[in-house]
Amino acid sequence: MFRHLSMAPTMRAWQYVNGVTAKTLVGRLEDSIALHVAASAPDKSSLAKDQLLIRVISASLNPADYKMPESDWFGRLFGLRADAQPGMDFCGRIVAKHDALNNTNSRYREGQRVFGSLAKASRFGTLGEFIVASTSEIAPAPEQIGSDQVAALGTSAGIAYKSLLLAGVKEGSSVFINGGSGGVGTYMIQLAKVLGATNVTVATSSSNINLVRNLGADDIIDYKMADVLAELGRKGQIFDAVFDNVGIPQNLYQESHAFLKKSGVYVQVAADPTVWATFRILGIMSKSLVSPTGGAFRFAVDKGNGADYEVIARWVAEGKVKPVIGRTVEFEENVPEAYAELRRGRSRGKIVVHVGE
Repeated sequence: MFRHLSMAPTMRAWQYVNGVTAKTLVGRLEDSIALHVAASAPDKSSLAKDQLLIRVISASLNPADYKMPESDWFGRLFGLRADAQPGMDFCGRIVAKHDALNNTNSRYREGQRVFGSLAKASRFGTLGEFIVASTSEIAPAPEQIGSDQVAALGTSAGIAYKSLLLAGVKEGSSVFINGGSGGVGTYMIQLAKVLGATNVTVATSSSNINLVRNLGADDIIDYKMADVLAELGRKGQIFDAVFDNVGIPQNLYQESHAFLKKSGVYVQVAADPTVWATFRILGIMSKSLVSPTGGAFRFAVDKGNGADYEVIARWVAEGKVKPVIGRTVEFEENVPEAYAELRRGRSRGKIVVHVGE
């Protein structure tokens, strides 16, 4: 049953309660949020012409949820309200939409289940019962896919898909994925196979070998048992694309001439737990965009959009891609600890939070 916010302007939400200084979070996100049972909620009157009011069913967590507010540039560009809540990815039901959409977009209707990822910084993040999203940020949720599963797509699946397209992965491609058990990596393995890659080599830990193999990895390097660079070097220049989801070993890019084809593409997806440190590493890399291999260096900055999510959801519905959910958390449970687990980098796949019904 849906609740119209003009009659109920409050909601349950995990909000920042301390550490917000000069519009930037000082300290760790997990130490700075608490559950509020009567937080301010958006309503239909606040919607722009392309926006919808959505009641969240499930939300999934991303490293960007804490990387952005903990970075100075985020505060300067977007600001951070002390009464805001984190979270970008979600599955939910449309409660209301701007009147303009009644005539221009009959595709979306009240009561419809949708999913996606908030593309911009928002006061109303997905760890609150209600959010505002634009039509470009969402896609219809296929009936045969559960809310947890589609909530786990969003940012991770979108970045994986965009990165593969950026590198031109296609039928017959050979790719190396550094870090295959996390949110992005688990999708990247599967989507690479869907796009036609015939050799997907993955670096992961001993405990995740079976996971990445079941997802479609053709060759696996156990970084706990072998030197990743040495193993790649022995293979020679066989890869059309390299994707780094980890940032370790730190000289992976500098040594890529040993295993990336001269025409190959190196895509840096993540490099460090903090945004500023990531940019510092990228600055070093940018001084030699071409020299290591003769190919190209790219940084994955686009996490996808509604059109991408619809394509990926279709593949999920067809059984070609399977969301990997490592843990589910109830809304009233220890969400801060879930973020701490995510920060430790030991989560298999996605962490999903049950927000509503």
